[in-house]
Amino acid sequence: PIRVMRPATSGLLAFAVLALICKAHTLSPSSFEGVGEPCKRGSTFEGLSAFVGVSPASSSRFLSVSPPLLVLRGGGDIAKEGDKNPFNLDAWKRLYTNTEDTESILDEFWSTLDTEGYSIWFAEYKHNEDYTKKLMASNLIGGFFQRLDNAGGRKVSFANVHVFGKEPSLELAGCWLIKGQDIPQDFKDVADFDQWEWTKADIMDATVRKTVNDYWRWDGDFGKGRTWAAGKTYK
Repeated sequence: PIRVMRPATSGLLAFAVLALICKAHTLSPSSFEGVGEPCKRGSTFEGLSAFVGVSPASSSRFLSVSPPLLVLRGGGDIAKEGDKNPFNLDAWKRLYTNTEDTESILDEFWSTLDTEGYSIWFAEYKHNEDYTKKLMASNLIGGFFQRLDNAGGRKVSFANVHVFGKEPSLELAGCWLIKGQDIPQDFKDVADFDQWEWTKADIMDATVRKTVNDYWRWDGDFGKGRTWAAGKTYK
């Protein structure tokens, strides 16, 4: 058994550690035995008491805990399940917002992305000829974002939508990270959703990933040799 000393005043830290161990493993009163017996050298708690500076000889009050109760439930399976942290959309948005050099976090994005729980989509505006000024195009994007807000879009998506080219020949296009493998119906119910051509990205393709990176960092050829002019982030 693991011999556990009940320390004097100078050893309160050790007893606090014991309390945390007991709480973590939901030990019942029947789990303790041997009150009043000396702490044996070589026991697990002797090492703990040495670490916190408590001598086993400083007190004769202690507990003993049955070793099996200290085994993690599930054994090694827990560690295996925790090897990869689940992708968190809100955490990604915070990281993106607080990082000045977007390039520095792109590897982390791809290594943590839950490719089963999320999908990426490219959206091309169908009526570019209607918007010949950057201000007009930016306002169009902002209005679309507002209508998506009313549909709860921020809870399930992240995007960068850009204006490309020079006035009056402008193009609007965006890249969207969306929870799920399909576009939510609430998105499709937004009045101007159909004004965009939506294409699901093959994120296993390295070339496609580079295009996504271009949209995330607001720099590059965006897969079509485009020249960036303006942009907005939906987060």
